Amino acid sequence: MAGIGFQLQELFKEDYYSSRFKAYLYSLFVTAGPWLIVILTILMLQLLLQAVPDVTAENKQLFMISVSYCFMFSQVLFGFQQLVVTRYVADCLYEKKEEKVFSSFLGFSAVTIAAAGLLWLIFALLSPIGWDYKLLMLSLFIMLNLIWVMLLYLSGAKNYQAIALSFLAGGIFSIGFLFLCMKWFPFFEGEWSAAWMMMGSFTGGMAITFFGLVVSMLKTFPDRSATAPFAYLAYFDKYGLLAFTGIFYNAGLWISNWIIWLNSGEWLLGTFRYHPSYDTALFYAYLTILPTYVIFVVSIETRFYERYKTFFSFINDGGTLSQIMKSKTSMILVLKQELERLVRYQGFISLALLILAVLLLPLFIKADSVLDLFRITIIGAFFNGMTLIMMLLLLYFDDRRGAFRTALLFFSGIAITTVVFLPAGESAYGTGFTLGSLISFIYSSARLFQYVGKADYYAFCRSHKTRSDGPFHRLALKLERWI
Repeated sequence: MAGIGFQLQELFKEDYYSSRFKAYLYSLFVTAGPWLIVILTILMLQLLLQAVPDVTAENKQLFMISVSYCFMFSQVLFGFQQLVVTRYVADCLYEKKEEKVFSSFLGFSAVTIAAAGLLWLIFALLSPIGWDYKLLMLSLFIMLNLIWVMLLYLSGAKNYQAIALSFLAGGIFSIGFLFLCMKWFPFFEGEWSAAWMMMGSFTGGMAITFFGLVVSMLKTFPDRSATAPFAYLAYFDKYGLLAFTGIFYNAGLWISNWIIWLNSGEWLLGTFRYHPSYDTALFYAYLTILPTYVIFVVSIETRFYERYKTFFSFINDGGTLSQIMKSKTSMILVLKQELERLVRYQGFISLALLILAVLLLPLFIKADSVLDLFRITIIGAFFNGMTLIMMLLLLYFDDRRGAFRTALLFFSGIAITTVVFLPAGESAYGTGFTLGSLISFIYSSARLFQYVGKADYYAFCRSHKTRSDGPFHRLALKLERWI
């Protein structure tokens, strides 16, 4: 993220409103550009098929749920390795061992493909839907997993423009391909042909995005050594808490959906479990915290990062005790100011949307159950976003134990409270998500300022115990010998 901060700092040096506007636009581009492009692509595919009279709502539902499953489980699968690999790549770059970076990408991709293939195989054997559709889902699922992998490396190399352009090209291809199929090859005779066409168009677009990112990877990393591609696995022995932090946080995003699906969800084609009202409400609630990530990147990566860098430079380069204490006080002050501003701005946005959902939206939208759940999940999404920010800041200071406990509390808090409120009925479904997010936010906030208050002590006196040899190190050696 420091690379983003450097470019934002240049924009903020010019004290003009236009420069600040550019900084916020750039932050939006970095944090949410690909995500928004994917959402708009899906919406456009659905709008295009509205012109076809024989396309049923069930076709659109099958397409949406299939894509949702692919995104959901690819995120959870990727989350287990995400933070560990990030740490490994960061260490390689810090130690000037760039030749190891691309090699780790090859190993990371191989492990990801194997895990994704195994997960899909379980799904395919249990699902009664046709194998043609299953294979289409397999293509999308594997490509999404590999796209997340490449995003990690390209973001680390600050190649944000290539990322956004690849997603934009994929979105344009998906929409254009479906439009051409509708105009020149209008075959909608089969019951689920429309869903197949939407899925095929979207998967084709993701393939364009995938190949665009592959080209960017080859250009970004000219030193493409393939020696020791599985060496990064040894970091799971050294930084195992990072793996569990990633998996618990990503699973925590969806655990309330899974519990509600099992309790009162509906079946589609005997394969997909879902709850229309809750899934829709939670999706829109997540969209409301988009400003959180934009403001975080702008505020934390500019003012706070400068103080953070100064504090640790005094520690690493032999600053005096007075310099260290003064820089720590300044860092904590700016951190509090930026977090207060973040909470204030996002709080105002969430409150405004909540009032809108209570007073105005019922006049135009008749889906009462979705609106009721949306009102409570707006609040939960606010605390969810704040929890993520606190967890990222804990990782800034290498408080891996604090970040792990936050992720575990996030997952378990949402799971337990969701189960507790199940007997209250559908109107209370979002309560567990909100309370679990609130609990993890309170803990992570207290942990962050307790830890930062002793940042000098932890930097000088406390060391994390890590293992240089363990089961993952031995697994890496076996895989190296095998290939």
